[in-house]
Formats: sequence, structure tokens, C-alpha cells
Amino acid sequence: MSAPAVSIIIVTHNSAASLGATLDSLSNGCGGHSYECIVVDNGSDDGTISLLESKSEVHLLPLQCNTGFASASNRGAGKATGEFLLFLNPDVVLDSGSVGSLIEGMRIRPSVGLVAPRLRNSDGSFQPSCRRFPTPFNILFSRGSFLGKHLSQIAYTLPDFADANEVPAVAGASMLIKRSTFQEIGGFDERFFLYMEDTDLCLRLYQRGLKSWYFPAAGAVHGWGRGSSSGRLFRLWHHHLSTWKYFLKHLPNGFTLFLLPFLLIANFAVSVVALPFRSRA
Repeated sequence: MSAPAVSIIIVTHNSAASLGATLDSLSNGCGGHSYECIVVDNGSDDGTISLLESKSEVHLLPLQCNTGFASASNRGAGKATGEFLLFLNPDVVLDSGSVGSLIEGMRIRPSVGLVAPRLRNSDGSFQPSCRRFPTPFNILFSRGSFLGKHLSQIAYTLPDFADANEVPAVAGASMLIKRSTFQEIGGFDERFFLYMEDTDLCLRLYQRGLKSWYFPAAGAVHGWGRGSSSGRLFRLWHHHLSTWKYFLKHLPNGFTLFLLPFLLIANFAVSVVALPFRSRA
């Protein structure tokens, strides 16, 4: 049996509520391209495993505990046989033919290392998924920061584009990369339990002369946080912790060692206080 064109890797952790719609979208999303689906489950206890066991087309890799997104993704990639790897969150529903658009877009651009589709919210509105590489100057205006919610995000988060565009980094909710490239670069850095592993991957590709591209012709709806029942506080903590780890890895200077921890703690505290109000929204 010949290898599939693309291996779709989905990491789950208590994802039963959204996973069914994601799996149902794979066939139309891939169009005429052959695919395999590998789901790595990070110790779910909510019925995710039962749902997956009923899907004969899914290759299930169950783990005993939550190892984090980067580690589980690398485990899934190690089992893959496709020419391409599509990392997909369990709350993403692919548009028809979107995977084929990503594959073709990559094949006609030899210097492209990674491609990502245009993501939409469930109401059809644009969901920002591209960003500049973090710096001490723009990180204060990231989507997850207090200032980023109240001032212009132009310094960090990128706007929508009408046509295919090279971008510094894309969100890992849906990204396509050649399996050979992913192996050569060493996969995701597993020091990132959750968040920033995607930006780190894009930066390492960029340092090797491989570019990340945004393809709005390929689309998907992203539930944004609905792919796991893990609490917002859990995700918020790891977002801040991974941001600090990213700076320690790539920008180990005085700002990172002394000022950034204070800023992250302050932003975390403000965000925790705001959590009940966001829940009511």
C-alpha cells in the first residue's frame, strides 16, 4: 500500500465535545489527496477515547498522562508515513479542498517551509493566526496581553491578507509542513508544554532560509479553546510560562532575565482577575 500524501496529526486532551466535527471534515478537506489520521491522546477521561475507538480510519496513540502539545505532536509525527504533516487542533473544521490548496501552494514555492490556512471564528469572522516574531518591543501588544486587548495589535499580530503572503510565524492550530523538513529540524521543541512551540518552529525554519506562508484560499473554522476541557487558568499559565521560555531560548538578555518575568506575572494577575468577566461575555 502506497504512503498517503498527508498525515494529519491531532493531539487531544478531553476533546470529545469538538473532535467529532473535526474528524468529519477531514475527507472533504483533503479533497482528492490521500491521507491518514493519527490522533495522540494526552490522557483523556471524558469519552474522547471511546469516540476515537469507534472511528476505524483513525490511528489512535493513547498516552497515560498529559505530556503537552509539542511532545504529543512529535510522537504522532514519528508514526506518520505521509509526504506532508498537517498538525490540526481538535476544534478545527476544514473547508472543502483546503488541504489540497496548502499542498499545491507549498509545491510551487520551493523555499517555503510551512504553510497555514485562513482561520475563522464560528460566526464566520476572521481569526488572526499570523504574527511577527516576539521581541521586547512587540510582546506587550500580543493578543494575550492586557495592552494587546486595549491598544492596537499591529505591532505583533498581523491582519488578514487577500492573497497568499509570506509571514514570520503562524499559529499551530492548523499548519502543513513536509515530513522530511520536520524531521531535519528536530520537530517541536518539547520544553514548550503548551503554546509558543509553533512560533519557535517557524523561527528555526526561518533561520534555515525556509519561509512560512499564509494561504487565505485554504480555510477552516477554529473553535479557539474548545478543543480541550482544560481550564482557562491552566491554559493562561502555560501561555505566560512558554512566552518566558521562548525569550530565554532566543533572547537571553537582561530584559528576559529581570524585567520580563515581572511583566508576565503582572499580566497573568490582571488576566486572572478578568477571567470571570470573560466567562460572562
